[in-house]
Amino acid sequence: MKGVEEAFKTIITEREDQADLHAYTAFREILKETYDEDFVIDMEMFEGSKHSSDSDTFIQRALTILNWISDCLGKLANNEFEGNLGRWASNLTISGLRTGLVTGALTVIRQLSGFILEKTLQSNAASPLTRSVMGGVTQCIGPLLNILGAIRDECKGTANAETRLARAITLGMSTLALVAAIAAPSALPALASSGSAMLFYTFAQDLVSLFCPTGDNTKPNPSGTAAAGVLNGMLQFLSFTGMNYTAPHSGAGYAMAQGNKPPSSETEGFTFQLWAWMEQQANTPHDPNLSAEARAEQIVESLAPELGDDLLRGVYNAGADVAGQLLMGTAMHALKKDPSEEAFRVKPLELRIPSVEQVKDQLLSTNAIRTSIGQIIVAVVTSASRYFSTLPISKEMVDHIANALVAAVVFAVRPGTAYVNARTTPAANA
Repeated sequence: MKGVEEAFKTIITEREDQADLHAYTAFREILKETYDEDFVIDMEMFEGSKHSSDSDTFIQRALTILNWISDCLGKLANNEFEGNLGRWASNLTISGLRTGLVTGALTVIRQLSGFILEKTLQSNAASPLTRSVMGGVTQCIGPLLNILGAIRDECKGTANAETRLARAITLGMSTLALVAAIAAPSALPALASSGSAMLFYTFAQDLVSLFCPTGDNTKPNPSGTAAAGVLNGMLQFLSFTGMNYTAPHSGAGYAMAQGNKPPSSETEGFTFQLWAWMEQQANTPHDPNLSAEARAEQIVESLAPELGDDLLRGVYNAGADVAGQLLMGTAMHALKKDPSEEAFRVKPLELRIPSVEQVKDQLLSTNAIRTSIGQIIVAVVTSASRYFSTLPISKEMVDHIANALVAAVVFAVRPGTAYVNARTTPAANA
C-alpha cells in the first residue's frame, strides 16, 4: 500500500502547478476509503493552482483501475463472483492457497522425516521386534481416537445413524489393514518409519485446519458420497502412479522397496538395501574386500534424500487434493436433492482461535478419521508391495496392483470422511 501511495504522491508533485484543490480533495477521500489510512499532503501547495482536464482525467482513470482491481481481488478472495468463470477462479484460488500449499509443504516434510527415521533405524540396526512395535502403535492411534470419539458422541447424545456408520466403516477398514500388515511378509516392521511419517502428516494437517479451517457449501448425500469416492479413488490412483514413475526415490520407501525379493538374511538385506540406494544416487566405486558390516556403515553415512523427488511428490499430492476438493464438492452439490442457485463454492480463507469444543471435535472426529485413513493407505501399500513382490510378476505390475487397492480403499472409506461430522445437536435430541 505504501508503494501505491508514494507513486500517487509523485504524480501530484509533478503536476502540482496544474492540479486544483477540488481534484485533490476528492482524490484524498478515495485513498482514505481504500486504504483506511491517513493520506496527508500539505494543502497549501494547491492554493492558486490552475485546473487541467488532462491531469484530472489521468488521476480519475488511475483511480478507476485501482478500484476495479481492488474490487476484483475482494470478490476473488471472498468467492462473490456470480458467473461460473469467476466462481471457478475463486474456488481454484482459495483451494490452491489453502489446501494446495499446506498439503504440498506437509508432504515434503513427511517424506523427509520418513527418510530420516528409516535411515536412523537402519544405521542403528533396530531389531524387527522394535520396528514391529513402532509400526503397530502407529496403526492403532487412529482407531483409538475413532473409538473415543464414538464414545463421546454417544455420551453427549449427538450420535446418529450417519456418524455411527462412518466410524464403523473406518474402524473396520483399519482392522483389515492391520491384519494385512501382520500377515504380509515384513510389512509391519516396515511401517515403523512410513507409518510414523504419515502419523505426523495427518496430525499436522488437522492442526492447520484447527486454526485455518476449510469447507464449502455442500452437505453429504449418498449419491454425492459415492461419486466423490469414485473421483477420489481415480485421483489417488493417478497421483500414486505418477509418483512411482517420476519420483520413486522419496521417503521411507526409498530404502525399503529395493528389488522384488528380499534377501535371505537380515544382515544381507540391510546391506543390499543400502548399497542399492547408494548405487542409484551415484556410481560410487567401492572396495569388494570390505565386510558386509563395514560396507553398511560406510554407505549409511553417505545417504542423502532426493529432494527433487520429495518436491515432486508434494506437487502430485497437492494437485490431487485440490482437484479432489473441487471435483468432489461439485459432484456432491450437483447430486443433492435441492442444489442451491449459487452453485458449489469453497468457503473463503479464515483464521480463528478454536474453542475447547472445536479442539475436541477436530481431534476425535476429523483427525480420528483422517489419521485412520492415512494409516490404512500406508498399510495397504506396504502389505501389497511386500506380498506381491514374492510372486513372479514385474515391479510395475506390483505398483499398479497396490495403487488399485489404494483407490478401492479410498472409495470404501469415503462415507467416513463425509459423515463423521454429521452429528445431531443435543437440542434436537431433547
